[in-house]
Amino acid sequence: MSAPSEKSLPSGNEHNGASKAVENEEDAYKTLKLGVWRILLPNEIVSGGIVSATKHKCRAIVQAYPVVQQFFRQVYDLNPHLCLLFIALKLWGEIESVVFLYVSGRLLRIIEVGITEGRPDSSAILQALLAHLICVTVTATARWGRDYVSPILENTVSMHFDDYLLRAKLHLDMPTAADTSNRTQALAFHAWISFDGLCDAFMRLFGLVSQLLYISQQPNAGLLFTVIALARPVMTLVNEKTLWLQPHVAYSDNESYLRLKSLETMGQSRFRGDIISGGIAEWITEEYNGAKDALGTIGSQDSWTLYAMETSPLNQLLADWSGALPTMYWALNALLYPSQLSMTSIAILQQYSASLNSSLQLLFGGFSRVGKCFTDIKTLFDAASIVNRIVDGDLAYPRAEAEFEESKGMNIELQSVSFAYPGEKSKESALNNISLCIPAGSLVVIVGANGSGKSTIIKLITRMYDRYRMADLRQAQATLTQEHKLYPLTLAENIGLGHPKRVRDKEMILKAAKDGGAEELVGKMKNGMETMLDPVRTSFGYQLDGEKHRTLKGVLEKLEMATEVSGGETQRLVASRTFMRFQTNKIRLLCVDEPSSALDPRGEFELFERLRQTAEGKTMIFVTHRFGHLTKHADIILCIKNGAVIESGTHKELLTRNGEYASLYNVQAQAFTESEVC
Repeated sequence: MSAPSEKSLPSGNEHNGASKAVENEEDAYKTLKLGVWRILLPNEIVSGGIVSATKHKCRAIVQAYPVVQQFFRQVYDLNPHLCLLFIALKLWGEIESVVFLYVSGRLLRIIEVGITEGRPDSSAILQALLAHLICVTVTATARWGRDYVSPILENTVSMHFDDYLLRAKLHLDMPTAADTSNRTQALAFHAWISFDGLCDAFMRLFGLVSQLLYISQQPNAGLLFTVIALARPVMTLVNEKTLWLQPHVAYSDNESYLRLKSLETMGQSRFRGDIISGGIAEWITEEYNGAKDALGTIGSQDSWTLYAMETSPLNQLLADWSGALPTMYWALNALLYPSQLSMTSIAILQQYSASLNSSLQLLFGGFSRVGKCFTDIKTLFDAASIVNRIVDGDLAYPRAEAEFEESKGMNIELQSVSFAYPGEKSKESALNNISLCIPAGSLVVIVGANGSGKSTIIKLITRMYDRYRMADLRQAQATLTQEHKLYPLTLAENIGLGHPKRVRDKEMILKAAKDGGAEELVGKMKNGMETMLDPVRTSFGYQLDGEKHRTLKGVLEKLEMATEVSGGETQRLVASRTFMRFQTNKIRLLCVDEPSSALDPRGEFELFERLRQTAEGKTMIFVTHRFGHLTKHADIILCIKNGAVIESGTHKELLTRNGEYASLYNVQAQAFTESEVC
């Protein structure tokens, strides 16, 4: 079964809050539209109704049992004594309700007999009160012990699964890690939440069963009262809607919501320098408010919450009515059989009803999270079971049959190698039919990778005029460094934000892209200027079987794929943003700090020439380690060493002095001369 094409998915223009099922053309899954989310569910889940969904829940719980058992075994092995103590303390917390029912019921009956006979039994009353105080003391001590033990065990469990997940992530190779379907949602703290949540749920179930057994044996209660008390939880569980135990894919295609998330990302510290130097903080705020207004009242909660909210009011009404059945039972008994009931019996029945209702509410709250606990546990173990795409070889290196000397290196040979990054949107591969041979022990230099320049000087210059308004200074400055980042926005906005007021001016953006050398890169992209290199991540999948849900996995793999660009292409885009900034006609100072470290010599030459021509007449400060054509055009050259200016002058003047600058220049010149001779 092949993955559906993008045309088979519903469009992203439906922004209503109501759920809508859309049948896929391959009849493999249906799409629910919930708020900003699209949820893809296998057809057997959507079409089966309540009975099918209930069967699926039960089947999922049974299937999850081996994984949950393994999980509890791991937690137990971490600290058996502490784990048993924690469970015992929780167990008492649930049994105490039965004990209190017995003690309080006995006390009420003793008091009733004393009032009826006119001779209260002081000794029996004191004994009942003492028993009650003992229960209170034991309960308080157990609660204190649980609060003391819980943080210790929580830290132990979290640290263990931190290590577990770290090993799982480090195990992945690059293609496997880049695969969207392998994007794990596992977090170490989920291990403790799942362990504590499952303990609570099963202890509450044990406590409820204990109450039911006790109440069913009491006078005026019996089996009928017990069965009636179970009506509400049964109806609630049947009508509950949850995604946690269902295989599904969820993602958002709401443009306004995705826009909000992209703009929120720009608040991260890694973009701080670019935002301040570019003066785009106000633009981000305006765009954020615009996206928020466009989103309106469409639900943006998580997909599980929105799915659970899709219930009928009639179901909720029936569940609440069934919760009133125990009260109706003892009220009707009082009307039909008044001679068999006393005020004490009514009080005890009401106490039973309140206790059962409270326990059922707690049980329901616990079991409503059981599905998520099971899913989180399975996700934890699935993270370590991902199979790498690159299969490990079976030959040792160095090979035993060959003789190797310690002074020799490694022979490397590539024959007709082509490569494209996973999720690449570009029409061209990163490598096309590359062949090379590097003998052992060779020294090979690959041009393009460079170290940092004198960045500190640029950072100081761009913020030293404290007498002036900083906003005015920012408008008069343009900076171009290798530390600039690409924003999580479209290519057009990445370039256009050099001039925030004209961020939608296509002509200016195209001109800036041409000046910055990014025109060719934009042309390679399928969506051109509207390409998102690193889209906001909203998609994920749960409980997807590799064979049974192959279509859904195929859809997931194609969602929100990032596009890899080289270091040189990144620098061309950042340079284009700087050229866009020049079009504000307010720039007086240009500071350039090693912006071409990933460019080839021709690309660097063309970039510097365009910068010189564009910024002609303005103050320009370049920081570079390359002594090429740029230094010959400089009016002043500052030679820095150990944080101080040791030489200054023109290129010719500094060469004549035969100092530090001349020494550095000659080293580079000698390297080029030797290459020409060879």
